[in-house]
Amino acid sequence: MALASTTMLAAMTLPRLLPGSSCPYASLYLQPRGSSYCGNGRGARNADLRCRRRLLTARGERPPPDDEDEQDQQDPSSAPAGGFDAAVALFNRGEYHACHDVVEELWYGAEDPARTLLHGVLQCAVGFHHLFNQNHRGAMMELGEGLCKLRKLNLDDDDPFSWFREEVADVLQFLYRTQKELAACTDYLCLTMDGSPSSYQLLGNFAAGQQLYRFEADDTDNGASSIIFSVSDDRTAQEAHHRVKLPTLHATEQNLTDLQCAYQHI
Repeated sequence: MALASTTMLAAMTLPRLLPGSSCPYASLYLQPRGSSYCGNGRGARNADLRCRRRLLTARGERPPPDDEDEQDQQDPSSAPAGGFDAAVALFNRGEYHACHDVVEELWYGAEDPARTLLHGVLQCAVGFHHLFNQNHRGAMMELGEGLCKLRKLNLDDDDPFSWFREEVADVLQFLYRTQKELAACTDYLCLTMDGSPSSYQLLGNFAAGQQLYRFEADDTDNGASSIIFSVSDDRTAQEAHHRVKLPTLHATEQNLTDLQCAYQHI
């Protein structure tokens, strides 16, 4: 047990999930920009606390009261600021790392169903962070887990969280399709994508570390940004089926409150 705990804690110090990692939770651990995991005094204690709390996040657990008290006493400059509206703004600007940190703090103190929803949004933010940082496998895993969280909720079709859920589902399907179409064949091997276990050996690992998916902003006022899939540097010959709308959060703090109230009155 001690060895397993040490191994998992060590995984948390990695900046991001390495392609092909066997640890199902490692991709969730995003090292805050500008932070240091070495040092003495308050900075070192804060780093240890962040590690413990992110381990609990991966397990879906809350931190113990002692950790929460210590968090209250930590250096204010090291804690992310803002509520759900701030997290939405960060997500929609593509600042997924910062969005993750804000949503994570909200998640710790939330009750279901808001807790489940926040966990889903958090994992989606991690997924898009991985996608645009050449970790395709990590992106697919986190987006899939986030989508599962969102699908647990009984949302109305006109609910902004429902819109977000469907857009994430479209992206995940897009990732699977592009990987299946173009990733199954390499210079050394070509697999028939027939649904068998062996046919998915390369799924998510194709061109690991290469920029296959990129962000394309729409220059119109009400246009939608896109995710573009390309295996070449030619950005002028993109086929329509190699792009998908980048999900946008249209929800507000009030939508989150309404979700919680509706659950409590069922």
